[in-house]
Amino acid sequence: MINIPDIQEKIKADFDAQAEEVFKLINEFTAGGRHLNDPRIIRCIVFLADRDIKKLPILIDSAKTDTRDIIMWAEYIPSGPGDQTTRVRDFNKTFDQSEKDVRE
Repeated sequence: MINIPDIQEKIKADFDAQAEEVFKLINEFTAGGRHLNDPRIIRCIVFLADRDIKKLPILIDSAKTDTRDIIMWAEYIPSGPGDQTTRVRDFNKTFDQSEKDVRE
């Protein structure tokens, strides 16, 4: 079970009646290895799902392949030519704090 209050609250708020299914999917995902049981990765997945439970399996599979992809998609935006990006979120912090004082 996810025992991190901000993640629990975000899942309940975003997924409402489907929250229990989301908890189940996330718990199965985090059981796959210690590197997957990282609050930052879980926050990125929940953020990217954007209240759509159908996106979760795709995001979870992507995270299993390479967690860096999930982090890049959730925390960075394009900011110039080529592959230039700017970090706009830091999901090492809680959802409420993730957009405050963001550093590269």
